[in-house]
Amino acid sequence: MIDVLEDEFGDIISKGRFGLGLSVPDLAQLAEVPAHHINEFEAYRREPREDESAQLAQALQLAPASLWAIATKSWAPAPIDLNQAGTQIKQVFHPPMRLTQYVAGDKNTSQALVIDPGAAADLLLTTIIESHWTAIAILITHADSDHIGALEQLNRTLNVPVFIHPTEKNRLPTPSNPNLRTFNHGDLFTIGPFEIEARGTPGHSPGHTSLVIRDFVLAGDAIFSGSIGRTSTGPDHYANHLANVEAQLLSLPESTRLFPGHGPPTTVGEEQIHNPFFASRIA
Repeated sequence: MIDVLEDEFGDIISKGRFGLGLSVPDLAQLAEVPAHHINEFEAYRREPREDESAQLAQALQLAPASLWAIATKSWAPAPIDLNQAGTQIKQVFHPPMRLTQYVAGDKNTSQALVIDPGAAADLLLTTIIESHWTAIAILITHADSDHIGALEQLNRTLNVPVFIHPTEKNRLPTPSNPNLRTFNHGDLFTIGPFEIEARGTPGHSPGHTSLVIRDFVLAGDAIFSGSIGRTSTGPDHYANHLANVEAQLLSLPESTRLFPGHGPPTTVGEEQIHNPFFASRIA
């Protein structure tokens, strides 16, 4: 049994149902699964039968085999190498929020980027110091509170540029911060030794951006291993959310590493095959 993913069966059902704008009774009728079973799945109080999982997958346009593998905890992505292509990536966990933050350091220059500082600024700063790195910028994929909660403290200490999409900048508590720099979707820009491509993956948030750096992607909450971040912009944006991830991220080489804001890192190839939201679309 494998229990490392951010989302369980019930989370995936809930996100798919929300994205399609379905109530529990709507889904129960479509899938021919009792409504009280669906409520119990989403509350983690019931394990599905295989036929229930298949019926819900069909109703929610999910890949049945991939959904069942997650329901039975029989799949998780293979471990990811955090030290390759001239970059070392440090994961900084904050368990109370099930959050993963990142510091990416260049081996040749010892310069580093901080990505999505959501909490525990002291741990991020300790990671930089113990790695003997110099932080040169902070990157933000989106401005949800769990991705910027430590930004103000970190910014005061490091006093480095903060890069963010304009739409997400307007969601910050203090959007007039003099260190703020903006990028647009599709931009290529350089920070020290790092060349960065800003790929637009809105859906979870209106200006959500996935940041491609060398051979990896800081994916924020656009995609998780085996799931996606909830389409918080609403059901009207769900189809575009999925299409954005498919076009902007899952079109990259299969070996490309994906580092989400929650759950374990994964690769494009793993998600093409195993993510219930995409496996049927890409197959």
